[in-house]
Amino acid sequence: MKNRLIFTLLGGVFLFIWQFMAWAMPAFHWDSIAYTPLQTQLLEALDASGLETGMYVLGQPDPAAYAQEGMAEAQMQALQGKGYARINYIRNYGSDMVMNMVRGFFVCLVMAYLLHFLLGNLKRDGLKERVLHAAGFGVVFFLFMPYTNFIWFKDPDIWAYVADAVIPWALLGVLSVKFRNVNS
Repeated sequence: MKNRLIFTLLGGVFLFIWQFMAWAMPAFHWDSIAYTPLQTQLLEALDASGLETGMYVLGQPDPAAYAQEGMAEAQMQALQGKGYARINYIRNYGSDMVMNMVRGFFVCLVMAYLLHFLLGNLKRDGLKERVLHAAGFGVVFFLFMPYTNFIWFKDPDIWAYVADAVIPWALLGVLSVKFRNVNS
């Protein structure tokens, strides 16, 4: 149990630092949060439109069109070759950085704990097996959300997500060898 707790703490800190580096410095995900000098005009237009806080995909058929036969297909055809956008619009910006960081750190601890638990159940638990299983754990996360989103929305930071899926998890697999649970 002591090994699991130490690994959870070290692994959680490592994942948290990795995420910071991936998004802040050297910012592997920078392409997905790029600045545009048009931001003031765009935000003013969104605000003036009365758009409510929410996530929107622009460049898709009106959901009511699906009720009428052939209407959705006609709208889809009309949209071919035109631009589209995903907007995560928040009408009143406010950021509680401390609570966001605390929640993010807690999630990293939970993931490290789950990884150690899964690796502790390996029948063969050498370095190679642990690294491959840990990297596989990361790849599952990658395939579930970032990649399936990429299929539809072509997120520009897909390669950063690949790195996020393999590198930190493989390194945690290496670290896990030191913290094997012998009797738990």
